Formats: sequence, C-alpha cells, structure tokens
Amino acid sequence: MRRFRAVAAVVSAAVLATAAVAPAEPADGGEGGAERSAEQALEGIGGVTGLGAVTGFSGFGGDRLRVLAGVLRQDRPGSGWYLVGGAHLVLGLEVARADHQQIVLRFPPARRVVSVLCGPDETYAPLGYTCGASVSLDEVTVRLGRGGRLADPTVTAAGRYANFWLLGLVERR
Repeated sequence: MRRFRAVAAVVSAAVLATAAVAPAEPADGGEGGAERSAEQALEGIGGVTGLGAVTGFSGFGGDRLRVLAGVLRQDRPGSGWYLVGGAHLVLGLEVARADHQQIVLRFPPARRVVSVLCGPDETYAPLGYTCGASVSLDEVTVRLGRGGRLADPTVTAAGRYANFWLLGLVERR
C-alpha cells in the first residue's frame, strides 16, 4: 500500500507539472473551453503560484500531453451522472451517456492514450464499490463494480457528495 501511495503521489505531481509546462487548449479553440492549465486552475489559491517555473517535463513529452480529470457523481439513483464543477475542476471531459452497464465520457480526439485511472472516494470505497476505465482515442468508458460483480450505474448512488475520481493523460493530435 505504501508503494502504491508513493507511486500515486509521483504521478499526481508529474500530471500537475506537465499541465503547468504545457497548458491545455480549450476544446472549442476559444476562451471559454472546459480545459485550463494547472496554473490557471490554481489561480487565486493562497500560496500557489509560479507553477510555470517547473522545468524538465518537456523531455517526457509534456508539450504533447493533455490532462483529463474530473469528479463523477450521481446524487441519487436514476438522477443522472455528471462531472462536478465549482469546488472541483473538470479538465477535458464531458459526460456523454450512461446506461445499465457503463458511463461514457467524451474528450477531444487524441493521438494516443497514456493512461486513465478511476477510483472511488471515501464514501464509495467502504461500501465495496470499484471502478475501471476503458479508453479509446476520444471516449472513456467507466464501469462500476461491487462485491466482484458489475454494478448498474443507473441505480448506483451513495449520497449527494459521493464521487468517483478520474485522472488521465492523452497525447494531443
């Protein structure tokens, strides 16, 4: 478990630094797109400035990568899945649809996928929920599980503030 936490911390730091070195462009090409750089996202938070000064990631393809991130929530069974805004940041994802087997999210077309991770929060995890992401070049398909079996996303809801977290990297086209 310690090793997993250490790896998760390193990946999180790399994602933030990569986003800071190569700010994402809005999906619509305009100013009001859903994607923002990590520095723009953290503007106004006390003591967090100068992320653009992070160096060394361009050698790893930082200028070619796009961050995908979001907090997936359904307030009550059947109310519909959405990406939480406000207190959380959505980067490059939008919910396309959900049925009895999966939740499908879209993102701007990519050249290749690096990785997309999905995890339950502190409310879903003790209830035995898991999630996994299958990714194409423009969609993330999330499937939920509970007790070793698929869980129906249309009836899954653990409360108004329960979430599944998504974080991914794709190579820009």
